Amino acid sequence: FAAAPAGGAGAADEPEPAEGRRGRQAREKTSYREREAEMRAREAELASGEARTADDFERLLLGSPADSRLWVDYISLQLTLAEPDRAREVGERALRTIPLTAEAERFNVWAALLNLEKKLGDADTLGVLFKRALAQADPLKIYLHVADAHERAGDTEQADSVYAAAVKRERRERRIWMAWLEATFHRGEHAAAKALLQRAVDALPPAEHVELISKYGQLEFRHGSAERGRTVFDGVLASFPKRFDVWSVYLDMELRHGGDPRATRRLFERVISLKMSSKKAKFFFKRYLQYAADTADGALTEHVKDKARAWVEAATAD
Repeated sequence: FAAAPAGGAGAADEPEPAEGRRGRQAREKTSYREREAEMRAREAELASGEARTADDFERLLLGSPADSRLWVDYISLQLTLAEPDRAREVGERALRTIPLTAEAERFNVWAALLNLEKKLGDADTLGVLFKRALAQADPLKIYLHVADAHERAGDTEQADSVYAAAVKRERRERRIWMAWLEATFHRGEHAAAKALLQRAVDALPPAEHVELISKYGQLEFRHGSAERGRTVFDGVLASFPKRFDVWSVYLDMELRHGGDPRATRRLFERVISLKMSSKKAKFFFKRYLQYAADTADGALTEHVKDKARAWVEAATAD
C-alpha cells in the first residue's frame, strides 16, 4: 500500500486550487440567484392573491394584518381543507387583530364567520355569533347580512324573523323595509309584499314614502307585473309630478322590463310635455332620441326632433 501523503489527512487537507474556489463561488452565486428569483416569483404570486397554503397567508398577514380580504381568504382555505374549527380560529384571530376603528374590514370578517356558522354550524352557534356581531359591529349591516344568508339558504321563515327583529329595533330605517320587500318579491309572494308595503308606510316618516313606493314599483316591474308597476309609479307621480328622478326611474323600468313599445312611447310623451328646466329637458329628449335610434324608427326620430325644436321655441318665447 502506498504511504499516505505527509500530514496524514490526504488531499482533502491541501489548499483548494484557485479555479475550484471560483467555480464553487460561481455555483453558489447561481444558486443564490435562483433562490432569489424563486422568492420574488412567490412574493408576486402571494401579492396577486394566489396564496395557497397557511404559511403563505401567515407571511402576507405579517405585512398586512388589517387586510380583511386576506383573513377571509384564509378562512376559505381552511374550509376547503375541511377544517372548520381552524377556520373559526382564523376568524377570531382576525377580530382580535384588526383595529376596532377599521369597521368595514371587521364587518367582512364577521360576515365570513356568520356564513360559516350558517353553513356548517347549528342554530345555537349561529345565534351566539349573531348576538356578538350585533354588539360589536353595525347592527343594521349584521341584521341584513344574516337575513340574506337565511334567504339564500331557502330558510325564509328565519329570514322573516330576522327582518322582523330588525324593524322592531330600527322601525324607521327604510333600508330594512326595502330589503325585506325585495326578499318577499324574490319569493313570488306578491300579496305578502303588498301587506308589507303598508306596514312600511305606516312605520316610516312621510319624507321617506316616495323612495319606498318607487322601490316597490321597481320590484313589481322586475319580479311581479309590469302593469302593476305602472300603476304604482303613476300613483306616485300623480301626487309628485315634479319628481323628475322618479320619472327617470319609471323610464328605466319601462325600457328594461316593460315590454310594451306603445307604453314606453306614451311615457316619453308624458314626461317631455312637463314644464322643466332646459337641463332636464335636454336629458329626457336625449333619452327619447336614443330610444328612437335603438328601435331604428326613423319616423319616431324625426318626431322627437320636432318636439325638441318646439320645446326650445316655447322656452325661448317665455
